Amino acid sequence: MSRVKQIAMAAGTFSVALGIGFVMQNGDVLASRFGADPVEAESTPIAPDVAPVGQAATVEPVAPTPQEPQASEPAEVLTEATFSAGPTAPEDGPSLAAPQGAPADLAAAVSLPQAARPPEPAAPPVELAAVESDDSPAVPLAETQPEPQTAQSCDIGMDGAAVEAAMVALEVTAPCHAGSPFVLHHQGMMFSARTDDQGSAMVEVPALAEVAVFIAAFPDGEGSVSTVTVPDFADYDRAVLQWQGETGVMLSAYEFGAGYGDTGHISRENVADVDRAIAGDGGFLVQLGDTSVDEPLLAEVYTFPSEQHDNGAIQLIAEAEITQGNCGQDIAAQSIQVFPDGNTLALDMAVRMPDCDAVGDYLFLQNMFEDLKLASR
Repeated sequence: MSRVKQIAMAAGTFSVALGIGFVMQNGDVLASRFGADPVEAESTPIAPDVAPVGQAATVEPVAPTPQEPQASEPAEVLTEATFSAGPTAPEDGPSLAAPQGAPADLAAAVSLPQAARPPEPAAPPVELAAVESDDSPAVPLAETQPEPQTAQSCDIGMDGAAVEAAMVALEVTAPCHAGSPFVLHHQGMMFSARTDDQGSAMVEVPALAEVAVFIAAFPDGEGSVSTVTVPDFADYDRAVLQWQGETGVMLSAYEFGAGYGDTGHISRENVADVDRAIAGDGGFLVQLGDTSVDEPLLAEVYTFPSEQHDNGAIQLIAEAEITQGNCGQDIAAQSIQVFPDGNTLALDMAVRMPDCDAVGDYLFLQNMFEDLKLASR
């Protein structure tokens, strides 16, 4: 696609845009937070609301003691019936014969009271068996007791390994965050990512430090940290352009006097590959960020082998295409330039785009980067 017009604009208006550089100042705090050992969940078994087996006797009938009124009343009935209904008592003592007409009453009176009968031996075992089988504490304990590995199953992990061209291969595992967005932070650079249906994500990131610290932060505040040593970090220069949302911003590298669209013009339309840098033939571009996330954080990183600077200058330019979505509006971006000696240069930029009658044109946001040849000297 040919450009109708290119508009050069010096990036003289700087502001703390997007707040995306805060990890450069607060990375240690985040790393300390996510690097802490997870607190193991403590569980206290809850005893079921079941009476002990020894209390099963409460279901038996309560037998009154011999001193209670029920046990003494039959004797009184027998005495009254004998002296009131019988003939005149002889002198040698009262007669114990029952009066006529009341044999049933006396039989009931001299019978052993029902309340004093011993409990049937079969009743207690039946009640005890019911308590043991129905309300055994083993059943609720097995249902409520958390399994030992439940607290560990949701732990978020991140492993990293240095690969060729000072890149780092990262793998994030978050079993309880399947399909979840997260933000990956590294030395002031940050971009959006998302886990798959299994809660995993893999991404290769250009290292911006020899001892590279990476932080994966999820929306609920959970996350993980990984530190990777990059042996060949000093062999490459890096330039980062990052922004949020659809701003139309992009990074271009014009190698050794290349023009727009030439082989030496490295951009999102011609990213090249890592083999080109390893062979010393030029640089390559890596695009970072998942655009399916709401208001995604995006970044483009240009990598160039440091020992090739003598072949000529490399011009790094931040560009912005004027579109219907950004015309007449303010856009923001940030540049981060990393040199082989470990020095870093970061700039924030905010600019108002031209009116919509300039749709299709491009802005050159100058002074966002230093020329690589000059920077290497």
